[in-house]
Amino acid sequence: MRYLTSLKSFLATGRLGPISADLNARQVADLLGTPQDWLFNSDAPFYWIYSETDCYRPKLELQFSDEAPHHMYWFQIEDAEAIHGAFCLFGPMLAMTTDGLSGHSRPSDFLRSGAFDEASTVVHLSKYLELTIISGPVSIHFAGAESFEDELSDEAKEEIFATFGGECEFAHIDRLMGPGDIYSHRDLQRASQDHVLTSASCSLRQYLSMIDGRRTTSAS
Repeated sequence: MRYLTSLKSFLATGRLGPISADLNARQVADLLGTPQDWLFNSDAPFYWIYSETDCYRPKLELQFSDEAPHHMYWFQIEDAEAIHGAFCLFGPMLAMTTDGLSGHSRPSDFLRSGAFDEASTVVHLSKYLELTIISGPVSIHFAGAESFEDELSDEAKEEIFATFGGECEFAHIDRLMGPGDIYSHRDLQRASQDHVLTSASCSLRQYLSMIDGRRTTSAS
């Protein structure tokens, strides 16, 4: 059976068609067939890759435990910056519509897409201007502001970090950012704990208000 899913559905649920992070390796193979590539650890292929062939396009990558029955830890859309056109293919069995989003979409574009539940969505910013959206089991990592970050003084970075989600002028940074990797985690608490401890954060509404120039109260 071949499967068709959508990027917005993945962002909303953490499921990519029939694939979810609670499957094991045998179940994934039954659904999608043999991966296009894999990496071995000991005697087992613990990291599987489904992709289009011979082109720079997003890949579906899955990491499994070493021990049978090889439960999945997480899966991701790798190289999300290469998303373009109406569809992405992950091997011969799974296709995903892009729903108007692409590798050029900004964090604010993803947050305005309607895919996220506002109550469970948090936007995190590291002191190095690396931004992550976490919503349920899904996390999206954005990059692209490195050249801008290099031009800022330490005092300016500290000001952005301290006022993130509130009076921070962030729209110009949002415009520089694009998606890198999009994960679905089996253990969400473990996956998000580093962001909670080391980042400033705000809600979906606070982020969009900040981008639109409306003054809010920072979440952290």
